[in-house]
Amino acid sequence: MFSHDGLKDSLTQLAAPPRFYDELHRELSRCARSGESFVVVKFELQATSQYEEKVLDFAEVLSEASRVEDLCARLGEYEFAILLRGSQSMAVSFIDRVIQRWKQESIYVKFWSSMVVSEAGESPLELLNRLDGNPLKEAAISF
Repeated sequence: MFSHDGLKDSLTQLAAPPRFYDELHRELSRCARSGESFVVVKFELQATSQYEEKVLDFAEVLSEASRVEDLCARLGEYEFAILLRGSQSMAVSFIDRVIQRWKQESIYVKFWSSMVVSEAGESPLELLNRLDGNPLKEAAISF
């Protein structure tokens, strides 16, 4: 599933989990020094019989909606995350861009999202536990 170096997912070419976790740790350290915060957004794609095609489509949508300084990653079979430098409102705008792009592509697969804003002094594990504890919200997509 991941490249031999653990940096990229071999299917989507997004960041692989080891790289995402390293960058998460770095970003938490950077924010601890600067006093800034960042947002992690998690996406879960509906399981589908057209697995590879839909995962690739979603990865492309995430990549196109993100900025150069953002890190998009594939963390599981149908699970994606993005590390966004910025505010919660920027994350909401990002999710809206993903929804709009998904609609434009006429891709009939649901997805859900949740997000957390980093907190001063928290560890990567604490942030990820908060993210996993947040309820997923279905994307408001009507076809």
